[in-house]
Amino acid sequence: MKAIAKRAAQSAGSSLWAGTSSWADSGGGATDVIVVRQPSGSLVCSSFHAQLPKLSKQNFMGTQVQIFVNNVPTPLSMVLDKDLICCFEDGSYRASAEELENMNLKPGRNSIRYEMIHPCNNDRRYTVKAEIHLWSITDRIVVVDIDGTVTKTDVAGFGAEKLGYEYIHAGVCEAVSSISRSGYRILFLTSRAITLAASTREFLRSIGLSNGGTGMPDQFCLLTTTERFLDSLVVGVRSASQFKTAALSELLLLFSPDSQVSAPTEKVAGWRLDTAPIPGSSKWDKVWRPPGEAEDDEASNASTHGGVSSGSDSDKAERGAGGGATSDE
Repeated sequence: MKAIAKRAAQSAGSSLWAGTSSWADSGGGATDVIVVRQPSGSLVCSSFHAQLPKLSKQNFMGTQVQIFVNNVPTPLSMVLDKDLICCFEDGSYRASAEELENMNLKPGRNSIRYEMIHPCNNDRRYTVKAEIHLWSITDRIVVVDIDGTVTKTDVAGFGAEKLGYEYIHAGVCEAVSSISRSGYRILFLTSRAITLAASTREFLRSIGLSNGGTGMPDQFCLLTTTERFLDSLVVGVRSASQFKTAALSELLLLFSPDSQVSAPTEKVAGWRLDTAPIPGSSKWDKVWRPPGEAEDDEASNASTHGGVSSGSDSDKAERGAGGGATSDE
């Protein structure tokens, strides 16, 4: 009996945290993307946040990731940085209006798939899936929290569903569905990890169906943190409001491009800012660059800082007889 109970607990635990891998949080995932057509006819979008699972110690930095929309390959692709995070070649996370047009999006929900083919084995493919929504600038949106709002508590609600029973507020699915039928777009915003995005979508589409319930509306958008599981726990406890403010500020700019609200410029735990890294910054060193560009940067740095020793060597020189280069600082 003990062996059976142990196997049952292990099975429940593995399904409960689907998207993570044992103690090492090595899963992958992607948040949904919102595309809005402006009055001018051009398209703008939220950030493409996706990261592939860490399945080996091999360095995949610079490997190309193909994007599929509705199972059709698109001309758009991304590359992997050092942490297997997908980004465009300039280090940003947003596509241009022309690239969005080439996706041939249909109004409402579309599927999106990020696929990397192993550079040494074409039969090995790593994918993460999400959804991309084409909305109108006149659409009305209702933002819904999940843990503690849909579920009764922050932790037990998600785990209870995986163990076979629901732990959600009575009538919450009917209320959200009624709002959706009234013409509002539903946006779920949660501090859960990006590695749990797929299982969270499954969770939202499975709850509320017992005893003849209506369940959640079929079409909704999901935004999670951009952190893996362990880091997302810290965000949920310490800085959930800052993360959600940053995410909503970015979305507000899609619908009110002339508003006084500015996109966050300082780093916010749980949300990767949509700004290309400044050449020479620490983030720039983790982003893939074409070989020619990397060589040019190294040559530029050598010419700019030529003859200047490192910080420790400089300190030693200053403490010496006064010779050597001095720092402007």
